[in-house]
Amino acid sequence: MEARSAAAGGPYQILVIPLLVEKNLGSNVDRVLVVDCEEQLQIRRLRARDGGTIEQAQAILDAQAPRAARLKAADDVIRNYADMSAIREQVATLHNRYLELAQQPRA
Repeated sequence: MEARSAAAGGPYQILVIPLLVEKNLGSNVDRVLVVDCEEQLQIRRLRARDGGTIEQAQAILDAQAPRAARLKAADDVIRNYADMSAIREQVATLHNRYLELAQQPRA
């Protein structure tokens, strides 16, 4: 993933690392972005996606780092509670912020 990122170019890259918090990999990246929603909404979405039971959805969540740990690790958070226009607005704001950060010298 590091080689692909280095070869990708562009002002910044976003790496999707599902177990970043669980594997304590945050020190390998400049910033951590978490897409967040409340647990009950996650369960509803998992059930809709997978067609599983509440217990199966809960087991998936239980295998992940707790929400509080993910939020604590985050430098940036996209709140995924609303419709796509609200998400797009948050993404656009973060994109502009990341472009600004990419122009700054690295420490």
